[in-house]
Amino acid sequence: MKLMIIESPGKLKKLRPMMKKLRPHEDWQVIASGGHIRDLPERGQDDSMITTGIRKNYSLVYQVLEKSARNVRAIKDAVKKADEIYLATDPDREGESISWHIKEEAGIKVYQRITFNEITQKRVNEALANPRQIDMCRVAAQECRRAMDRIVGYMVTQELRRLMGKPTTAGRVQSPAVYLVVLLEREIRNFVVIVHFSARLHFLTPDARSTWYADWQPVPDFATKDHPYIEDSHLAQLASSTRNVVVESCEDRKAERNPPAPFISSTLQQAASNALKWDPDKTMKVAQRLFEQGVITYHRTDNPNVPDEAMEDIRTAARELGVKPVTERRTFKSTEGAQEGHPAITPTNWTAQIAGEDPEEHALYKLIRIRALASQMEAAVYDVRTAKLLAMGPNGKPLRFSATGRTVNYLGWMKLLQNDDTDDDETGSAEADNPVPALTPRQVLSVHNGEFLKKKTQPPGRYTKASLIKEMERRGIGRPSTFASILKNITSKGLIVEQNRKLMPAPLGEETIARLEGVFTFLELNFTRELERDLDRIAQGQDTYRSVIAKLHQRLEDELSSQRGRPSVPMQMTTPTAATIQSSEFKCGKCGQGLVRRTKTGEGGWDFWGCSGYKGGCSVSYPALKNGTPDFTKPRGL
Repeated sequence: MKLMIIESPGKLKKLRPMMKKLRPHEDWQVIASGGHIRDLPERGQDDSMITTGIRKNYSLVYQVLEKSARNVRAIKDAVKKADEIYLATDPDREGESISWHIKEEAGIKVYQRITFNEITQKRVNEALANPRQIDMCRVAAQECRRAMDRIVGYMVTQELRRLMGKPTTAGRVQSPAVYLVVLLEREIRNFVVIVHFSARLHFLTPDARSTWYADWQPVPDFATKDHPYIEDSHLAQLASSTRNVVVESCEDRKAERNPPAPFISSTLQQAASNALKWDPDKTMKVAQRLFEQGVITYHRTDNPNVPDEAMEDIRTAARELGVKPVTERRTFKSTEGAQEGHPAITPTNWTAQIAGEDPEEHALYKLIRIRALASQMEAAVYDVRTAKLLAMGPNGKPLRFSATGRTVNYLGWMKLLQNDDTDDDETGSAEADNPVPALTPRQVLSVHNGEFLKKKTQPPGRYTKASLIKEMERRGIGRPSTFASILKNITSKGLIVEQNRKLMPAPLGEETIARLEGVFTFLELNFTRELERDLDRIAQGQDTYRSVIAKLHQRLEDELSSQRGRPSVPMQMTTPTAATIQSSEFKCGKCGQGLVRRTKTGEGGWDFWGCSGYKGGCSVSYPALKNGTPDFTKPRGL
């Protein structure tokens, strides 16, 4: 018997019949580990350990997860009966690590490691034809990440709780994410509003059926680039009262607009947040289901490019849709530090317009497919007209006005993707509504009417989950597989709150950052990026696990030592606090409305999920499990 061990049970439905079809004369068994089977213990420490699960020589202590015990027994039984063993966990560092854990726990001596970026016959066949051994450098990089997370999380959290007397938490990646939100909130609070003024002139088109406009440009005659605001209302009123202008220049040009790149993990989460109003965690769960069904490629990637071999299929799909693809594959620049181990997120069958098993999967698949196809279509072309106008101002200074209008000459990729949910193009939309006519230099124009504009500078907008992910990616905080879990972590632990889809620091989050700031270097925004580079060097065999972890541990010990002499505060656990968390993911089993989590800490506290339709008479509720999800096996009120 030949044995294939994969991660997700969701893939079994696709892979089991596929293996029978691919190798009809061979006896194949496909089983799933259910993800990670081992991890560092949650508690238990002795004198041989730095912290729980990490010995002083930096070796790690693993134990089988309670949830995985049954799967481990099944794997061991299957291994005993197998003649050939294929470890086919996911094609990333985490998947490499899971294969190694399976090998170690099941006592596998002889094996083949295979990976495939999509669950199709072609890719599985290619993987079987190109087996290898487990890449221990990649395993070491994953172990280093896990060890660093444990050292920072356990050691710093323990010290913070002692100093603050509150049940806070710290983390190597979660704390910098909270720090971003805190820094922005400080910027908003310290923002000084500037009231300023401007002017807009309106002109009739030659047929007198509509108007076009030109905006006053006070730089460099009345303002500077560093401070482009006019705070003298009289001056702006004077500009708006202009009655005639002279055309200085009028230029026509063609402008191309290229499509956005295919989705990577972060941009998929951003687009689904904007277009579908989904949490990143939900997006990745739906994407996981699509991957398991074999209809999209691997969804944890930071590579924004489609492979060369996909171009033939893309051209076929383009012909069916009546759009024109590029002659040579368009490539996109990845973010700094991207691993680019897997291609962008794309459909596996480019001509399939619908895929998935429910409306949510259909919606996400459509986003993925259209975005990927559009990335290889011809650029959109605009006709752009820019006019520069002059009038005489005070003290002989010129009043300069500028008008820009643009119209679509050729839709190109925009025939597929009119609205790109990760790219605001408000300026382009305004220009499209400004029908600037053809003008000649020295032509004199009469102003139809002038508009005096009073404006105020606006503070920066708060992060949404989508924009926070974008900023985290830009700064190198986290990896494609971690963005969703980071956001879930910092919101569920009371460090960040979400109101009207905007993120703000909770009091606990602000106080925690205040304690970390200026003391612990892992909070610094460049630290995580540098650490990711260390992990990349380990994965590439250019550095070692022990070298990197020892350096971090020593730095952390030095920073902790400066805090250990400070007086502690008794843990504040008796003050009752109540919180309500709305969820669109969990539904009432009676009426189908969303559930609301209600929690209260302290004496007489509670923690349960209740139906959001309780005011309408639905009294269904479910106890909350330790992981925070509803226990649907114990409903009340059904």
